[in-house]
Amino acid sequence: MDEVDVANAKAEEFTADAVKAARAKLDMAPSNGICRSCEEAIEPERLRANPSAHLCCDCAAEEEAARKRAKLTGG
Repeated sequence: MDEVDVANAKAEEFTADAVKAARAKLDMAPSNGICRSCEEAIEPERLRANPSAHLCCDCAAEEEAARKRAKLTGG
């Protein structure tokens, strides 16, 4: 592996890290107050506790349950 290959590998790693950071920043952006799933208003108490919440309480609970089911079933 020569210097050019090493530089390319480092550039690819840097780009991947930058993309990952940008996606994380988008997820942490303040909520617009509308649930992304059901398009209903997110509860004011939830937004006070978590200004970047993108799901209402009901949809967040459903998503969490689905994640747990998927983890348990391996799918």
